[in-house]
Amino acid sequence: MELHENLDNCRIILRDVESGRTIADTMILTYDGTKDSIRIATEGIFLDEGTKISALIFSRSGLFENQGTVGGREADATQITLYEGTSRNDRHAVRYRVNIQGEVDRIVRPSEGKISEAFGITVLNMSSIGLLIQAPEGRIREKDVIRFSAVSKGQRLSITAEAMRVASADNGMENIGCSVQLVNLG
Repeated sequence: MELHENLDNCRIILRDVESGRTIADTMILTYDGTKDSIRIATEGIFLDEGTKISALIFSRSGLFENQGTVGGREADATQITLYEGTSRNDRHAVRYRVNIQGEVDRIVRPSEGKISEAFGITVLNMSSIGLLIQAPEGRIREKDVIRFSAVSKGQRLSITAEAMRVASADNGMENIGCSVQLVNLG
């Protein structure tokens, strides 16, 4: 897996590889780097042993994507064996629905410089390399570099991303596809 850090208490989102459905959004209880094995909190979450998953891990040093297999359950925790993670630099990275509310506090626009008017956004989905956000119409343009912060599952995220595509949505909103440049957690 190539992770050489403590993943205890980090957020993890699991997706069933076969169905493509997000099946859990929880916390890592323990990580054993010698066995590439994690225990996750699964109170109220039921995962079938042997299910092949894709995992998006929100570590202290950034986002990581790995494949794995659900193992046995013990009380309110489930074991997962992780395979070698892959570095993905294409648009085909697995997307996870997250629906996180955040606030943009800075935009750097190539033609105008820094714009610092704060406004709310919703992160609809994210992958290890990109995210889809929804923002009020006309606030973000293609090529803008935005910085926003949010709190999800008790973990603070600060993300810097470049707007790659802007498309109209309903009710005066736009969907913006972004390429992630920097993620700070904690």
